[in-house]
Amino acid sequence: MARQQSRKWLSGKWRWGLSLGALALLGALLLEAWPFLAYPETRLAFSVETPAQVDAPSHLQAGVAVRDITPPPGLPKFGYSTFAADADGFRTRLKARAVFLHAPGSTPLALVQLDLGAGSLLLHKRVAELIAARTSVPAHGLSLLVTHTHTGPGNYMDSDFYNVFGSNRAGFDPALFEFLSKQIAAAVIDAYEHRRDALVATGQTDAWGLTRNRSLGAWARNQGLDPDSLPGDAVFRAVNPRMTMLRIDLRADDGCFHPAAALTSFSVHGTAIPAFTAPYHADVWAGLARNIRVTDNVGGDACGANPFAFVHAPFQATHGDNNPDVRAGQRGHIEARRIGNALASHATMLHRQLGENLHSGIRTQVASRELALLALAEPQRFGLCERAVVGAATAGAANDDEVFPISYLPFLQEGWPRQFFTDGCQGVKQWMLSKLQLLLPAQRFPHRAMLQLIRIDDLAWVAVPWEVTLEAGNRIRAGVRDVLDSPDTLVEISSLANGYMGYAVTPEEYGAQYYEGGHTLYGPGTVPFLTEQSVRLARDLGTQAELADLPASSEFSLVTRSHWPADTALAGSPGFVDRPAFTGAMENRLPFWSVRVRAETGAALALHRPLIAVEQFRDGHWRTRVDDQGLDMQLLATDTAGTWELRWYEPDYPGSYRFRVESRGEREALYSAAFPAMPGTADASE
Repeated sequence: MARQQSRKWLSGKWRWGLSLGALALLGALLLEAWPFLAYPETRLAFSVETPAQVDAPSHLQAGVAVRDITPPPGLPKFGYSTFAADADGFRTRLKARAVFLHAPGSTPLALVQLDLGAGSLLLHKRVAELIAARTSVPAHGLSLLVTHTHTGPGNYMDSDFYNVFGSNRAGFDPALFEFLSKQIAAAVIDAYEHRRDALVATGQTDAWGLTRNRSLGAWARNQGLDPDSLPGDAVFRAVNPRMTMLRIDLRADDGCFHPAAALTSFSVHGTAIPAFTAPYHADVWAGLARNIRVTDNVGGDACGANPFAFVHAPFQATHGDNNPDVRAGQRGHIEARRIGNALASHATMLHRQLGENLHSGIRTQVASRELALLALAEPQRFGLCERAVVGAATAGAANDDEVFPISYLPFLQEGWPRQFFTDGCQGVKQWMLSKLQLLLPAQRFPHRAMLQLIRIDDLAWVAVPWEVTLEAGNRIRAGVRDVLDSPDTLVEISSLANGYMGYAVTPEEYGAQYYEGGHTLYGPGTVPFLTEQSVRLARDLGTQAELADLPASSEFSLVTRSHWPADTALAGSPGFVDRPAFTGAMENRLPFWSVRVRAETGAALALHRPLIAVEQFRDGHWRTRVDDQGLDMQLLATDTAGTWELRWYEPDYPGSYRFRVESRGEREALYSAAFPAMPGTADASE
């Protein structure tokens, strides 16, 4: 009797447990599905327009320009998904760096580097529309190349999947999208309007010791190796160390050619800044972009000083499984700057070497093709699955970004491939939420991909919207090189260009089902597909000067949520609310001076314009010593009512200084009380 009652009790307990589990699952599904059920949709339509300007230069021409794309504070950020944080200011600026390039008899090119987490087919189409009336650049000659920083804005993508799940808050943001589009277009137009005669050179160097393979177990499968038997330095050798540069010098008014710009690709994830970090940050790319040292010019001593503000535009190569080699427990700004500065040193040496090879007699070619993956004919699929499916390993996060306990649960943890029912197109992938994922229509996932092959003299950049791993890049690169007319052509892959389609891993890596394999949405045939499609582009350029295989028009319908902040009036008068104070260095934090100020909030702060600086009193005048365009100043919110903290890191000694906040609207510039840079000394007089 007692045993029977016990069985009844256990039976009731299990019923309650199963009921609670079912309710929890239902709640989780409702939470994930809520944006698709409750948010409105925005319909966007684009068309390919013929450029209004027609140029026929007799000499190679180029132009360079920069625009700030730092959006307002308060926006969600892309890269760490749920574990990101709304922006509370900036630690480094985000930029759009545009290079216009036009060789005689070729297609005008606009190559734009963006401090963003991923490309967007929407951005490409909108920018192409905006520049058509002001430049000679056609849509197929525009390429948006990104750094993949994980602390930039999200919610501007061309798919609901990444607009909803890629950021810490869901929904396509029309205001952010238009802001980014106009700033990027302005950079292209400015570069075009300031074009001059140019010289270029291309080359490569290796930068070892700054990156490591974060998924060595998956990579080892490509070589048939046991990861447990690999030497200790294998993690540092299984990387793409190649730095590829296009150097551009422009003719100045003195008749001499001076260094003006460089486009540089390198393979490193933008994850030196960890999840949950609030300020916008360009990650390792900030130091790489700003700390290259350029001094030489072609004319030598016969020429005057360089009149051009040199622009370095670095962007991603095959970074999919290559992380920055951050010292244990030290992720943050210091390590991001250390690695970025070290990469800048390699870029400086490469730039100087290329000075001996500058010339103008180059040829350029571009092939651009947009593929509708859901409607692609079988002969063009090369094993690509019929629809996207996200793997359970994606929720477990990549190595170095584990979150307890999610990253350690069965199936979510790396290395849990499916053992049964593996004969489907997705093979060994454990489906997130199993077949329930099919409730999300295939059109909600990214399904339109733009591929490009850009040839500049003896350099070929293959631009794809996937995150490409080391070995995946090797295979695509080898396939393209085999069909090019010159075997000495330098071939490199640019990941995440013009869109975002998830990861591209080799079939062998896919079989391990690490994070990268789980996030390979279109299955184990993704790299064979990319290889064959890239080879197809290369073959096309072997028979024709250019290829513009883009749809004449296209439409998108996206789940929408406005995150763009309103221009709220400041309660009270603007001004500094305390005196500057010094804070000493701590572990993983630099020393800084700081002060609080009341100023505008939201979009009225206009973070894309210069805002804060430190002035030094010298020779009877206040002169700018450092501003927010470098790596040493930070703006962060201390409340939601318009009180901001300004920080100046690693201050100079000695001297008298003050903070300056630039004017906005009718408000004039604000100045703090003077302070000595050497802590412990008396205030200097103004």
